[in-house]
Amino acid sequence: MTDLFEPLPESAGTRRKENTRAKLVRASLDVFVEKGIDGVTVDDLVKAAGFTRGAFYSNFSSKEEVFIALFDEVTAELMAIANSSVESAVADVGADESCSILEADDAQVMLAVFEGIRPFGRQWYLLYSDAIARSLRDEALRAELAEQRERMRNQIGALLATRLEASGERALLPVEDLAQLLMGIFIDLLVREQLEGRDVTQLAATTILGTLRAFIAPKTD
Repeated sequence: MTDLFEPLPESAGTRRKENTRAKLVRASLDVFVEKGIDGVTVDDLVKAAGFTRGAFYSNFSSKEEVFIALFDEVTAELMAIANSSVESAVADVGADESCSILEADDAQVMLAVFEGIRPFGRQWYLLYSDAIARSLRDEALRAELAEQRERMRNQIGALLATRLEASGERALLPVEDLAQLLMGIFIDLLVREQLEGRDVTQLAATTILGTLRAFIAPKTD
């Protein structure tokens, strides 16, 4: 079982229906990763979670609905990991609030976002690419994917905005667009690592730092 999610609490205060729904969603991760939306069946999902078809249909109407719930939860989990990674990076480099993004140990603070999600790169990318392919044919899923992409962009943008405000530096394009550009770099790095089977740590550092230097103006006295 994947360690992307923390174990669900087993307490009397957890409502049974909510816990069943959560277990169905979390158990679906490895199934969707290995089989894709089109290859997965409801029987696959209930078998992975250890429930009956009746339990499934009392919580979801289709496997697509489970996939949407899973993608939403995975996005939230990865953003939490990214935030935690940034906090740790700031502490590790001893960066104070006014530390430059361009000087903080070769932009380690922003590189930490990539490093945080990197261990789950294969899982996330397979879900993401599946969502992209299906959304081009499915308007409902397209809207959901757009919402999740915006959510990721806004959270990465918020991290950048906080650092820029503290350091006095200035982005040369809207911070949301810079965040979108960084997302594209993260995704490409994850794909290259999986396809080429090589360590992209140095490439990630060079690419992310180069992008920040290209689109962030140093503070002026």
